[in-house]
Amino acid sequence: MKYRGICIFGMATAVIWLGGCAFVAKPKMNVPARPTAAWVLKHGVWIPVVKAGNTSPAGRVATMIAELHANEPYRVIHQSKQFLKHNKTDPLIPQVLLLQGDAYNEVGRKYRALFPYEDLLDNFPGSPLYGPCLEREYNIACAFLAGYKRNLLGMRIIPVTGDALRLLRRIQDRQRGSPLAELAGIRVADYYYAQGEFQTALDSYRNFVRRYPYSQFVIKADIREAQCMLGSFKGVRFDLTPLRNAEAKLDSIIRHHPRLAQKYQAKALEERIYQVEGKKELLIAQFYMRFSRRGAAKFYFRRVINGWPETIWAVRAKQALINNFGVGTGQ
Repeated sequence: MKYRGICIFGMATAVIWLGGCAFVAKPKMNVPARPTAAWVLKHGVWIPVVKAGNTSPAGRVATMIAELHANEPYRVIHQSKQFLKHNKTDPLIPQVLLLQGDAYNEVGRKYRALFPYEDLLDNFPGSPLYGPCLEREYNIACAFLAGYKRNLLGMRIIPVTGDALRLLRRIQDRQRGSPLAELAGIRVADYYYAQGEFQTALDSYRNFVRRYPYSQFVIKADIREAQCMLGSFKGVRFDLTPLRNAEAKLDSIIRHHPRLAQKYQAKALEERIYQVEGKKELLIAQFYMRFSRRGAAKFYFRRVINGWPETIWAVRAKQALINNFGVGTGQ
């Protein structure tokens, strides 16, 4: 992962530097003096005025940034540990924690990267790095759901799906109502849907719509609700209520949001429901036929032909009328 946080680090340090100026006027508060370095914005990137290698805290941070750029993440890990060990109250600690997490991420130790990230989020909620840190945790959670596993005895064999779902739920609680929280919420629901856990997915999509009623993903969640209802349908020999509910929701979406309905292929889902309903009606006709309820059977065969024309079920119904009654559809 290429390091993309220089601008963020610099901005955060600038904020802390300004705060440090205020603290200098009150030495009796026993607050560490502000960093001796300033930061300047060049070509959209914050650069420390001090040179990398300077022994001041800001200089050491500049060194770690340079080393991460130079693809030396293990050096960053070592130096960040030393910095945190010997500078327990330094205002640059949030930057160092984020750097350490990024370095662990760079070497593929995503689970280990969560430790400094969580330290930052728990102990520095007012830091400008709070949001970027949450974004990194979201990306790690997505990697976990995509199949990343923890290391055991040199082998990546421990699933971390549960950790991923907890991370995504925590993101929603930590930054309520934000675009990132929306992404986390829809990602949880999508995971359960992809796993075929349709009832849990249905509950998750409904919860998403309640929490984010104005989200860009609301239409997607509504259509996925209908898909979950269809997915949880046990078959044409069982209750059709889930299909009726899904059909009603799709009708509403297609009526009020035709363009979005087309994007999410609502018509295709409606066609699937249509086919299932036709098959159900044909089975009812066949049931009556088996029990010699010929009048009812003829009624349902014709119902299939008229209600589901140009389907395989209509073709079979027509053949059944000819075979069992010796008549066509018009008699």
